Amino acid sequence: MKNWRIRTIGLFASVLALAAYPVASGSAHEIWVTNIKSGDVTVIDVSSLKVKATIKTGKGAHNVTISRDGKQAFVANVGEATVSIIDTRTKKVVGTVAAGKKTHDVSISPDQRLAVAANVGTDTVTLIDVAKKRPLATLKTADGAIMSLFSPDGRLLYVANARAGNISVIDVKSRKVTKTLPGGKGMMALALTAGGKRAWLTAPGSNQLILLDLVKAENVAVLDVTGEPHGLVLSPDGKKAYLVRRKLNRISIIDTASRKIIKTAAIGKRPDMLAISADGKTLYVTSRDEDKLLVVSAANLKVEAEVTTGKEPHGVAYRK
Repeated sequence: MKNWRIRTIGLFASVLALAAYPVASGSAHEIWVTNIKSGDVTVIDVSSLKVKATIKTGKGAHNVTISRDGKQAFVANVGEATVSIIDTRTKKVVGTVAAGKKTHDVSISPDQRLAVAANVGTDTVTLIDVAKKRPLATLKTADGAIMSLFSPDGRLLYVANARAGNISVIDVKSRKVTKTLPGGKGMMALALTAGGKRAWLTAPGSNQLILLDLVKAENVAVLDVTGEPHGLVLSPDGKKAYLVRRKLNRISIIDTASRKIIKTAAIGKRPDMLAISADGKTLYVTSRDEDKLLVVSAANLKVEAEVTTGKEPHGVAYRK
């Protein structure tokens, strides 16, 4: 189975940057890796590539999401049907929230007030009050709710249903499914393009990478990609997509304008998910069967460093 910057130019520019991309006081750029078998999170300093902390979360720590302000991390514990909420400054779990069976992934609303756990085992999503650290509601979607993403304005929630091969669109205010969009067989990753009108998604069940128009509810492009396309991330400028091909132990670069694969390289043993640095120069890929995080050049896909993680690393997120 189965997330954006450093700058020092001058006082005025720094103030503008901080206003646009708020960062917790005293924080440094970090990589957060969830480890399924050891049920914990490995926190790695980006500059030194040294492990800063190992945080016990829950059985089957699967995916991790960092809040927009960088102050909290949310871990989906697939083996416990819970979400762990972590204070990223203290590196302490500050809340554990009940979700649904096989909690797979967590998304955070743009205003950071709402978290959503996708529960692949119950075909549901659990809405979580972030401030109160408690569930608000559980909504039925479709078969295999595996992950979700909010629209840029926070009004809509897109839920990828892996087994159904479709996407449920939920009106956040009414908490109702308003429509169903086409998706892909066995969906594992979903990434919105700038403006939020389109989304790239991986469909490992049919070995495809799909570009979907969310407004017209139709496919813009379907790329045949062998080797079980799994993790996916877009470059900050949206010009490239980076795709993990798990079964082949490979990673590929897709030019999003031409919609063609422009480079492929061997990487790791059962690579799973990936994250990209704020400047778009570095990829961080979990290598599940090696218990490692691979640090990879986004330009040429060369592995530049390896960091030992916990057992069976899967999810990864970049905290700026």
